[in-house]
Amino acid sequence: MNRFTLPLLLLAACGGHVTKPAATPEPAPTVEVAAPTDGAPNTLHDRRDEPGVRAAAKPLAVAKGTPKCGKLGAVAAADAELLEGRLKVRAPGKAPEALPDAPPAAEESRLVATAKGMSLAVVARETFQLDPDLYETADGKVATLDIEAPKFLKATFPTEEPMTVTPATIGKLRAYVGRPAHPSAPPGKDTALVLAMLVAQDDGALESVAFFVRGESVRNATGAELDGCTRVAERIAATIEPGSRQLDRAAGRREVAQVSNDEVLALTVPSDWVAVRGQEGAHLTKLRPLSLYQGSIHITVGAAGPAPEGADAVASGKLLGKPVEWRGKTTPKGGFLYATEPLEANGKTAAVLVKATRQQKALDEMRGVAETLAVVKR
Repeated sequence: MNRFTLPLLLLAACGGHVTKPAATPEPAPTVEVAAPTDGAPNTLHDRRDEPGVRAAAKPLAVAKGTPKCGKLGAVAAADAELLEGRLKVRAPGKAPEALPDAPPAAEESRLVATAKGMSLAVVARETFQLDPDLYETADGKVATLDIEAPKFLKATFPTEEPMTVTPATIGKLRAYVGRPAHPSAPPGKDTALVLAMLVAQDDGALESVAFFVRGESVRNATGAELDGCTRVAERIAATIEPGSRQLDRAAGRREVAQVSNDEVLALTVPSDWVAVRGQEGAHLTKLRPLSLYQGSIHITVGAAGPAPEGADAVASGKLLGKPVEWRGKTTPKGGFLYATEPLEANGKTAAVLVKATRQQKALDEMRGVAETLAVVKR
């Protein structure tokens, strides 16, 4: 964290004259910007109990006894948090040390247990998407969660053989559970997916939780050899509960990086925008019904870098209240825009990358949010 270096006023009497201090640069403006208008707001429309919307779900099946997955089925379990408290689970193992380029724990978290040359990993991710049975938006029609959840799991966790996805209840949660027909590692690899889930919380947010096994015994496993690992994963999955942390979805300020000891970089966002802080900045995503994910805003603070490859379009705009040229590429489905601006307080540079994956107007909307970036007092 950088601090302002306060100028020292040196007063020296010299022939009855006072030596004036050198001029210092004016601090960056600290005026917050009003939130831009949301071009496609989410509307609460709870259809979860309407006839024909959701198929009946059964409790997640849990095998009796101690299922065999190497020695992993006998490893002691303990209560743990996933996604910084979005979910709770009783699982073996512990959270591994985060790598420098790993996603923030609020976006992705892992638990890993190891026994006799085999390991089991529980990987949870925040999807930043909403239950379409609970929320809708005027600019896109979405099918029910019963239809969209299997499509999401099969696309996110591809398997060589078709994955069977069924709705299940886990306590008060509704989940969609994907089971590979015959869990196996891809050719030449030693890691296999044994269970994948999409969990729907009461606030409408969706999280994925996947279970992988790794080891030399996994590399050449075929047929039913890893079925016991699926049973171990089901046993862990059946303990998942909602956590205490809620997503901050209210309209207003989102702090994204520290500038000095009393100033931060912040944006002003409409409702349903979620910010996740990392080591060198943050990224922001607008929550949308499942399958309508529109993209994100990435902000980093550090050394200035070149625009991403393929940046051939230019759009005039602003950043930190100053005129800038946004460079990027636009397409009917969105594209990207990139801009930078120096931070006088700490000598670093704020770099902003806006990426849209569905619509050109989404890119324009997200750039409008990005242009509220300002240095503000804490």
